[in-house]
Amino acid sequence: MTDSHLPTPNLTPLRVAAYGLVVLVGTWYLLGELTDVLRPLLLAVFLGYVLLPWYNRLRLHLPVPLALGLLAGGTSLVLVGIAAVVTTSLVDLSLQLPELQMKLGTKIHALGEWLHSLPTVGAYFDTKQPLEQRLAEEMTQGAKRLVGVAALALPEALAAGLYLLFLLMEAGKFPVRVRRIYVRDRAEQILDVFGRINAAVISYLKAKVTSSLCLALPAGMVLMFFGVKFAILWAVLTFVCNFIPYVGSVVAYSLPVGFAFLMLDDWQTAVVLGVLLFALHATSASFIEPMLLGRAVGLSPIVILAALSVWGVRWGLPGMFLAVPLTMVVKIVLEHVDLTRSVSRLIMDDGK
Repeated sequence: MTDSHLPTPNLTPLRVAAYGLVVLVGTWYLLGELTDVLRPLLLAVFLGYVLLPWYNRLRLHLPVPLALGLLAGGTSLVLVGIAAVVTTSLVDLSLQLPELQMKLGTKIHALGEWLHSLPTVGAYFDTKQPLEQRLAEEMTQGAKRLVGVAALALPEALAAGLYLLFLLMEAGKFPVRVRRIYVRDRAEQILDVFGRINAAVISYLKAKVTSSLCLALPAGMVLMFFGVKFAILWAVLTFVCNFIPYVGSVVAYSLPVGFAFLMLDDWQTAVVLGVLLFALHATSASFIEPMLLGRAVGLSPIVILAALSVWGVRWGLPGMFLAVPLTMVVKIVLEHVDLTRSVSRLIMDDGK
């Protein structure tokens, strides 16, 4: 019996796994190295999905250069304005840290005494440094990090606005170029994939923008009514965090409510505020978002959590903002590749 009669091992799955690992490692490295370019570019792409229908309407009534200038220029001004307001609010917040530290020290002094009496928890606080001083220092460091993040958001908003201008200019030319480069069947296949991506992302973003506005605007008005400082900052935070599943709602609720408990002298008023904001978040999560989103996402909850972790580690808050739409794009692409179609079905949410 010769070796020619021995069964030949199937190395195809091993090759696919090796190629996939190489692609993942290379992509992870490039995402880190090209963050300053890719992150505002992707933000501009998804803004383009939101604005493209408006651009198509403006082109029917205005010359293309004027329509581009109005839409892209107005969007850039809005982005820069929001970034400037958020940055100013965070700077003002950092300037008020001494006052906040005093109020924090007063409010938690009794809590610190109680914690010291607990045998399991008191060991952590059994140091020469008072509890209120340690928490105040941690709060100061957190505020400084927020100011640093906001300072980076302003130039990123400008870059996203510039990318958006060119993306809108080239949007209508893409199908023509694909048909000119590829043969007819291949071109139609590519355009079909992009068409499905466009439909899925537009549907998701349209519903998510609407639901986020329906939550952020009432939340901001409630905070203003109760006299909580930086209400616009908390409203913007609520809007952005609503794009981040699960984790975003917790952050968007806990930060303004915690700040209100710290700043308002009447704790009963702060409790009423907390209950109202909780009712707004619960209404949005239970009724508004399911009604608007439906099954637009089509991803398993565990996949969404994994995507949040991966993109959050690589790109921070903007990465978590982009995690769901980017994963939707990856799922659609995987559906059109024979070797990865089973992976696409694995990460889908079939509703069962």
